[in-house]
Amino acid sequence: MKNRIQQYINIESLSGILLFAGMLLALVVSNSHFYIAYLNLINLPISITIGEFTLHKPLIKWTNDGLMAAFFLVITLEAKFHFLEGEFTSKENFLLPVIAALGGVVVPAILYYLLTADVPLYTRGWAIPVATDTAFILGILSFFSTKIPLSVRLLVLALSIIDDIIAVVILAVFYTASLSYLPLLIAAIILLLLFIMNLLNVNKLSLYLMLGFGLWLSLIEAGIHGTIAGVLLGIFIPERIKDSEDKVHSPLKRLEHSLHPLVALIILPIFSFLNCEIPFNELTFQDFYSPVTLGILGGLFIGKQFGIMSFSLIAVKLKFCKLTHGLNWKIYYAISILCGIGFTFSLFIGGLSFESDPLENQMKLGVILGSLLSALIGTVFLYRVTKLSHQQSHEIPRP
Repeated sequence: MKNRIQQYINIESLSGILLFAGMLLALVVSNSHFYIAYLNLINLPISITIGEFTLHKPLIKWTNDGLMAAFFLVITLEAKFHFLEGEFTSKENFLLPVIAALGGVVVPAILYYLLTADVPLYTRGWAIPVATDTAFILGILSFFSTKIPLSVRLLVLALSIIDDIIAVVILAVFYTASLSYLPLLIAAIILLLLFIMNLLNVNKLSLYLMLGFGLWLSLIEAGIHGTIAGVLLGIFIPERIKDSEDKVHSPLKRLEHSLHPLVALIILPIFSFLNCEIPFNELTFQDFYSPVTLGILGGLFIGKQFGIMSFSLIAVKLKFCKLTHGLNWKIYYAISILCGIGFTFSLFIGGLSFESDPLENQMKLGVILGSLLSALIGTVFLYRVTKLSHQQSHEIPRP
């Protein structure tokens, strides 16, 4: 299992580098002579027609509503694996990341709301700073692989997975438009079929994926964000199946093994490139001090670290849980700062919260500034505490 987790972390680490490259490329292109071509690419109309049914969306919507469903599917598969077979099967390993994740959701949301409460329109973005970008953090931690144990990266992985699960629930509950009941009924029938297939231990992933595509179409037509289909499909993918010869197969691992590199190394960088467009000539001095920008920046950089640290300290002091082996509070604090890197999920929820140019630009500005500040300060702090720990471990005690 350790090799599997290490492989997952390695892919996520490379994904973090590609995400950063996608963001930089988007910022450069959106402030160059290629900006018009870039906008044409983002808004490139693409249609799917099946009989009389036509689904028409620009490229950015196909990416955010369609391709990102695969991202949510991978998150769900990984979470399911950890609950059934991995780290979360142990209560001792489960409690600390759960409590830390709750703190990292509640405090940023409250801080954002307090900074934007005067304008009801602004408060729609309260969920933007609640998520953590696993790929970015693991990408940074990969540079410290010889100085921090694998258990520390497992904690980050656990915390960010739980964080993402909470963010998915928020997405489903608070960012769903008015519902159409006929497509919703079709979605319910598809879910029933998926449940029966899971119950019967059906091993063919192609059948699950076909029904998953139908579920995605139904949810979109029902007014529910299509990415939720990825979550629901992931719940019904069997974790282990025995065949007639008593050989054990894992459709879950097989599907995740196929999808994870595609999502981490292609889909997420594409998402980053298409969603990080900020033309600097459209920004004003006031945009940097707008409640939306400050709310997101404060939520990510201040709210995240304060929420994670305060909830964790209280839980450990009350002996609900304890720190992971090989971890001390200084390293834990550095990690809590790095958890302020929201990026992918923050941009995703931000795109659902604000659609007008001024607010959308302020949202992106807040996410990028908050994430970069968390990355920079967290990396510097982690470098200092790991260097100090390394020096102390090699000191020869005096007689």
